[in-house]
Parts: sequence; C-alpha cells; structure tokens
Amino acid sequence: MTNDRSFSSRQGLRGLFFFAFVACTACCAGPTLQVKPERSAILKTQPSGDAPEIERLPAGTRVSSIGDTDRYYQVRLADGRTGWSYKGNFLVLAETEPSVGTGTTTPEALLDRRDLLKIIVLDVEVGDSTLIICPEEDGRRDVILIDTGEDDSDRIKDELARNGFSLTGRPITRFVITHYDSDHCGDAEEMVNLAQVIYDHGDNIKTNLKDKYLRIVSQPGVDRRKMTLDYVESFSGGVTVECVAVNQATDFDRTIQPSPPEEDNPNSIALIISWSGFDYFTGGDLTKTPEHSLSQCVKNCDVYHVDHHGSSATSSNLDFVKKLDPEVSIASNGTRHGHPTKIVARRLIDEIGSVFLQTNANQDARAHQPDAQFVADDSFHEDDEMEDQEGALGTIKVIVDPNGAHYHVLMPGLTAGEVIHAIE
Repeated sequence: MTNDRSFSSRQGLRGLFFFAFVACTACCAGPTLQVKPERSAILKTQPSGDAPEIERLPAGTRVSSIGDTDRYYQVRLADGRTGWSYKGNFLVLAETEPSVGTGTTTPEALLDRRDLLKIIVLDVEVGDSTLIICPEEDGRRDVILIDTGEDDSDRIKDELARNGFSLTGRPITRFVITHYDSDHCGDAEEMVNLAQVIYDHGDNIKTNLKDKYLRIVSQPGVDRRKMTLDYVESFSGGVTVECVAVNQATDFDRTIQPSPPEEDNPNSIALIISWSGFDYFTGGDLTKTPEHSLSQCVKNCDVYHVDHHGSSATSSNLDFVKKLDPEVSIASNGTRHGHPTKIVARRLIDEIGSVFLQTNANQDARAHQPDAQFVADDSFHEDDEMEDQEGALGTIKVIVDPNGAHYHVLMPGLTAGEVIHAIE
C-alpha cells in the first residue's frame, strides 16, 4: 500500500445547507443564493483567490447566480454589480422540494428505504457510537458498529431493532473498537455477542479498561482480530470500509509509534466509509500527531465525524481539516468536558466552510454554543442521570442517495428537504 491512497476525487458543487441542490450553468440565470449563517462572502472580480476584492457580503445576503466554475459562483448584486465568490459561502435556495428516489423526501420514507447508505451517529451523551447500515443486496444488509459509548447498549439495540434487525442472532457484521477509553468501549460486553467479527488496535497499551475488554473478547465464540493499515473490506451494496490510521501509523508513515502509558487516544483506529462517490471520515479520539501524518496523504471528504468530540487540545489540527475539507462536520458530544470547543467549531466553520453540527448542547464556557438549528438536542440538564433519562434525542443520521447525487442529514426539528448536500 502506498502513501498516495486517498479519498475519491470529486467534481461539482460543495455541500448545500438547508435547501436542495440546484444546477447552475454559465449560460443562464441560476437560483437565488444566500450567504450562510455565521459566514461572510468575499466578492471578487475573477474566480480566483488572488483576484481583487469588490465587497464583503454579510451573512443572510441574497444574490442571484448567473454562472459558475467548479469552485466559484458568478453572482449579481441587487444594485446590478457582478462578481465571483467561493461556493462554500452560500446556501442555494430552491423554490420546490426535490424528489428523492421514490419521489418523496419525508424522513420516514428515507429511513424506510433499504437501498440507501445510513450512517447513524447515536446520541450517547459524552461518548461515541456510530452504526453504518449498508444498502440491501441479495436480501442482505451489512452493519458496521463503531464504538459503544459508555453505558449505551440499549440505544444501539433500539436503533438496530428500529431498522429491522433481529437481536437474537449476530446482526452486526463488523464491530470496531477505535480505542479503549470508557466512553468508546464501555458497553462492549453487551455488544460482542451480537457481532460476527470484532476489530481493535491490539494489546499495545496497559489500562484497566483494556484488561476488562480483553476478558470480554476472549469468550468462546468471539472472533477478535487486530486492525491493520492493510484493512479494506467491501460490504453489501458496494460500501467500502478502509483503515487509514491505527496505533499512530498512517498511509503516509506506516511506523507504529509508542504511546504514553495510560494514553490510548493516539492509537485510535481511523476509517473511511465510501459509497458511490460519498466519503465519511471517522477516527475515534485521534490526536494531532497521526492527524498531521494523515494530512500528507488524504484528500477531501463529504462528512467528517469530528475527532475526539471536538477537543482543541488534542485534535482537528488546521492542516488536517484543510485536507479533509468536509462539507459537513458532526461532533458527538455530551454536556461535559467543554466539547465541542469553540476553537474547533470556528475552525471548521470559518476556515473550511463546513456546516458544523453537534449532538448535544453544552453550556460549558469553553464549548461551542450554536443556534438551535445546528444542535440535535438543545436541552441541558446539570444532573447526568436526568440527561441520560431523556434518551437519544441528539442522534444525527446521514442518508446517502447516489441516484440523486446527494445526501440528507436528518436531525430533530428539521425535515428531510431542509438539509441536503451534493455528493462531491
């Protein structure tokens, strides 16, 4: 494997937030554009970053699109002036709701379909757990579970049952533990017997939790395997999962590095989930050293599952997120630890032009506190038990439809037609 393996190349529009993707050509008038919330758009004389600036348009400004290139819209202001501005600055406002496969865009219709890729970022409060449900092929739907949260097997099982999977067998095709922190593998004991094969990064660190985990996966009938950089596997519908980092080794530098005692975050397994041009990056609590290495060899993705819940002390370095260049970023966070931090959120919003979403509101002074439309669960309880009792209100679901060349992000309070992005 060489260090030039990267995400699929893309052409076309950047992700679009709140409304449908609408094609725009240079020869005819296009849709109305609106500058994204919390952004400004620099209007230039030419479609180039080096071109002279005409004006800065504040958030909410509407302009008419009269043409485009791969990265820039040509726009006309209300006073008749024209110029060019980066596509990532704008929402595209559609007059009608688009059709999606069956002709409907209700969340219920999307979630009922079995021919789509579903990525479900479960609200497990302070931790991380994600279900990847692959499209059906020949009556089979593969499922990949990444991490378990701390004490959240009931939420995982509920989501499996909701999607039509029986809990009496082994519905989870592959179960990946990114690393041995309690908020990522704390409920592994409840899930191992539902999984056909389990992957982790091996025995190269000594922690009490790892020792407990090893006892769990040493049970008879458990197929436990060590993740390596050579791992690439295809699943139903043609979904591909590949490992791009493990034990601080990456495609750019395959050297496995020792980590400090009791510090397992750098060893996190990072995966790319790909299907029909769509790419999703997820890396557990990956830290800056492997991120820097990855920044030398990866290209952009559609959706970034934000490393370490949005911690600025450990993760989401600028050079790394610039290379990922995600249209959508999702932080799985709870109401503690100041996650996701303001620094990481503003970096992805301002520097990258990403739509930044998070599972839970966090009133910590260090935490990003967005408008309600950007947070799946905007309730807050000082008491952790009360927070847990409210259930998985902050679950965020990404539904990929290659026939329409776009994907939906489903969150509480939003309809399927309100959050649609083009696959790049």
